[in-house]
Amino acid sequence: MSRITDTALRQWPLVVLDVSELDPAAGAHRLGDVLTAALERREPFAAVVRMPEGRPRRLAGVGERVRLLKTLRPGLRAQCAGLAFVVSAETQQANAKAIGAGAKLWGCPTTATDDQAAALAWARQQLAAATTGTEEGR
Repeated sequence: MSRITDTALRQWPLVVLDVSELDPAAGAHRLGDVLTAALERREPFAAVVRMPEGRPRRLAGVGERVRLLKTLRPGLRAQCAGLAFVVSAETQQANAKAIGAGAKLWGCPTTATDDQAAALAWARQQLAAATTGTEEGR
């Protein structure tokens, strides 16, 4: 596991990742690495991801990202209590369709906000609800 992945998993079961300074392709690759590492733990988790601002001019590597998403989705459906994406209100508006389809795309509850604290609070709430549901099922 890379140092960055280790850092993202430091607050386990809350995964916190900042890819805002990376180009979209590198950010997607890093997100894939971190989510894969989280899934390998086979425990419930929630994630907060600070994304790059704006919209990329070219969607280089989109096929690879789609394949990765399809690979991750079953594990996310089973183990991820929620994914919170931190992006500006402007970026949210520009990507409203994709954000609205987030739960279907990722296989778990998703949200987008421009407030890191709100994203963390939402992720913790999702995680608490998932943990409570797991304990009730025992």
